[in-house]
Amino acid sequence: MCGISGWAGGPAEPAGSVVATSMAAAIAHRGPDGSGASALRGPGGVRGHLAHRRLRILDLTDAARQPMASEDGAVQLVFNGEIYNFAHVRATLASRGRRFRSTGDTEVVLRAYEEWGAAFVDHLDGMFAIAIWDGRHQVLVLARDRIGKKPLFYVHERGRLTFASEVKALARAPWLDIRPRLDRLPHLLTFGYVPGPDTVYAGVFQVPPATVLRFDVAHDRVATHTYWNPLVPELASVDHSAIREALDDATRRRMVADVPVGSLLSGGVDSSVVTALMARHATEPVRTFSIGFADAPSFDERSWARLVADRLGTRHTEFLVQADTIALLDRLVWLHDGPFADSSAIPTHLVCGMAREHVTVALTGDGGDEVFGGYERFTAARLAELTPPGAAAALGAVVRVLPRDDTAYNTVRRRLARFSGQTSASLLDRYVGWIRVTDPALLRALIATDALPGDLLSSVIRPNAEAAARSPLDRLLHVNLVTYLPDDLAVKMDRCSMSHGLEVRSPFLDTRVVELLAAAPARRKVGLLGVKPLLRQVCGNLIPPSLWRRRKHGFGVPVDAWFRGPLSEVAEDELVAPDARVRAVLDGTVIEAVWRQHVTGAARHGALLWTLLTLERWLRAVERGPLEEPTMTSIQAVEVGT
Repeated sequence: MCGISGWAGGPAEPAGSVVATSMAAAIAHRGPDGSGASALRGPGGVRGHLAHRRLRILDLTDAARQPMASEDGAVQLVFNGEIYNFAHVRATLASRGRRFRSTGDTEVVLRAYEEWGAAFVDHLDGMFAIAIWDGRHQVLVLARDRIGKKPLFYVHERGRLTFASEVKALARAPWLDIRPRLDRLPHLLTFGYVPGPDTVYAGVFQVPPATVLRFDVAHDRVATHTYWNPLVPELASVDHSAIREALDDATRRRMVADVPVGSLLSGGVDSSVVTALMARHATEPVRTFSIGFADAPSFDERSWARLVADRLGTRHTEFLVQADTIALLDRLVWLHDGPFADSSAIPTHLVCGMAREHVTVALTGDGGDEVFGGYERFTAARLAELTPPGAAAALGAVVRVLPRDDTAYNTVRRRLARFSGQTSASLLDRYVGWIRVTDPALLRALIATDALPGDLLSSVIRPNAEAAARSPLDRLLHVNLVTYLPDDLAVKMDRCSMSHGLEVRSPFLDTRVVELLAAAPARRKVGLLGVKPLLRQVCGNLIPPSLWRRRKHGFGVPVDAWFRGPLSEVAEDELVAPDARVRAVLDGTVIEAVWRQHVTGAARHGALLWTLLTLERWLRAVERGPLEEPTMTSIQAVEVGT
């Protein structure tokens, strides 16, 4: 698990090694255990550089240092991630005559490329972002894992391709002008993120998940191909034992490390199942970690995590936190390289930092909702298919008389209000309505236009069409898997964990697990009377029965209450003020109206205000310089028990 950066092609850089070192230093948090850089040579001299920051997980010796080169030096590699089937691939390569000098997975990736060329990714199962310089053919190869767990950004201009794990490293390249791409703001304000492969920066793109990019330096040509698709044929029957075995094997393989391993135990079903599977393979009590906020009791799941820890006999640590949200906000903007709408990055960042004091690798339940259909929006979609429009519309009248409570997590009033809207719309449009940060009318007012961008919803329309052969509900699960998962959930976990040098692994996102669940009909996965019925059938005996009966609880923070409390003054000073940077890109009078509606209780705009505040802080950071790291915030944390 590391950070990678570099470039190939373009004019010679006299200070190339200095630039390479500077780019790697910008992402030193991803690899605090070491660094390395090397020049890429070809006809006419140096053709670029590779740089690496190392977090030691497997093979802690110098034999696994990067960049790593082939015996003749023609092929060089930098690699971020973990290959979970590396032992199997290594054995296969050894049987074909390949020799190894190290015991980890990095050299396996290098030898796999030497053996199979660009098809090497077909043999790898894991999470990864890889850059390979093939001096024999003068090409730079970039590859990203199937789900998009590990990030990989690039800029292609004037005969050069520059890449990095994070945009802040690209900003250290003197030939690049990293500027905001303001035409993507409508997408940000709709989804809470800019759908890939685009970013909030002009000319900066992401290598899509499950994609290999090949840059031919001599011809200044970029070509890409997709090597995997989660759309697999639907099976009439579901093999429970195969799913259980796949989850068990995925967990076992993710426990392989030469450093301490633990579990982020939130108290929800998914992380509890993963922890229970870990306990089956561990030779000593599993280290588990949970977090709670002193000022948000309804968002505190520590009691549920403790219930699981007691049943499994884990070595459990709880943290009770009082954080400086504003100071932490600047760091989160820096880590995400831009504005972000997912406020659950706050507890995620904090629990990762605290877990890192005890372990270097942590397993998590991320992906369980994606593959087993656990989000409430999927239940709402299934109900919508069964509910007459008139009955759904009548719920609107009920909603208006129910009391509002912004201090509680996801109240009945809020869920009914979301479900009763857009009753005549298609299921895909209703799905977008349930996940959007800003409704279309308010979005048009904010960006002061009569027409929204034509490609605003293309990121969800395209995968929905790709899955046309499946049921409408199956199509929504596919849309969620290829949009929200790589562009929000994976981004949040990668940045928050790697900011502390913590590697996080997700058994639910194992390739075999994803494929098995993609073949299961959505109606088997999405429950009407209980959470994740298929997962319960497969793993129900692993965790306390009471967890299956409790209502789903996300890993969030009370932003609605915060913007009527501690964040109200900040929002007024920074979003409503005449010198607010967002006023240069959005309608300031509309922003002020949104804020006043929220603080007076006339409307609920916490998610939008959070997004606007992160946008404001990002615009200010861009003014100050090339994404320089802010001062680390102080966090008051109490280790409640071990």
